[in-house]
Amino acid sequence: MTDQRADDTIKSLKEVAEKNPKDIQAHLNLGNACLQELNGTEALDAFQNAARLQPDSAEAYFGLAKSFDALQRYEEMLDAFKEACWLKPDWPEAHYNLGLGYMVVGQYEDALEPLKEAVKVKPDYAEAHRVLSLVFKLTGFTEQSEFHKKEAGRLNPDFAG
Repeated sequence: MTDQRADDTIKSLKEVAEKNPKDIQAHLNLGNACLQELNGTEALDAFQNAARLQPDSAEAYFGLAKSFDALQRYEEMLDAFKEACWLKPDWPEAHYNLGLGYMVVGQYEDALEPLKEAVKVKPDYAEAHRVLSLVFKLTGFTEQSEFHKKEAGRLNPDFAG
């Protein structure tokens, strides 16, 4: 997207959210567009509005987590990803991103459980197997690392080798 088109899109989405302040989807759309343009502050505002409107929205908390990540507010990021996982336990991307979040802060052992949950919920999640392999390797679990490395390669030939 060109900068002008992105600006126009965000402006339009802001107008929709302002005209429909109780429409959670309008706030989620605005937040996602802001994240795409690496505007963590505006994304955070939009996702906070969404979470206020619908406190049980895993998508709102997922967006909050992504916004906190963009703003390098990592403890809040982890809390928001945990909430998204709790609200929607069958959402593999939430678990995967929680695992990635733990990796960002160097807590590799803590990354294991959410990554394992991601592949439990979605066994064919090649990227999660790939990252789980790396985390197992970093934490000294060679056999488990090899298993998930092979599984990632089986599921996605780009990950083989």
